[in-house]
Amino acid sequence: MGMYQQLTNMINERIALVMLDGQIEANTDDQHHTRQLYRSVQGFADSSLKLCEEEKFEKLKQFLKVALKLFKEGNATVRNAIVNVYLYTLSRYMDEQPRGRKRIEPFLPHELRIEYGKMHYVSGL
Repeated sequence: MGMYQQLTNMINERIALVMLDGQIEANTDDQHHTRQLYRSVQGFADSSLKLCEEEKFEKLKQFLKVALKLFKEGNATVRNAIVNVYLYTLSRYMDEQPRGRKRIEPFLPHELRIEYGKMHYVSGL
């Protein structure tokens, strides 16, 4: 697969919004899609934490699969939103709640676990 084909197959902000919300606001510019994406990813993270607190771990696993797909197949903006909003929100919960890490970490896909480790490494420098 050529580089151009790989780039055109990436998940952009519009596609990510549809994946997360099922809809996007019509007639908006790319910058607006980016802001909307970050808000949607924050809501997605908050919903993931709620599932965790309600011990709905099968649904949490499904959410983490979506996050992984966005991380692996997303363009730079989408990947950034997953790491700096979604994963950051989950990591704060994992670090601050007594059982947070035990509730999320077993379900965290390998690639996201690596990013989580990078967050701790960078914050420890």
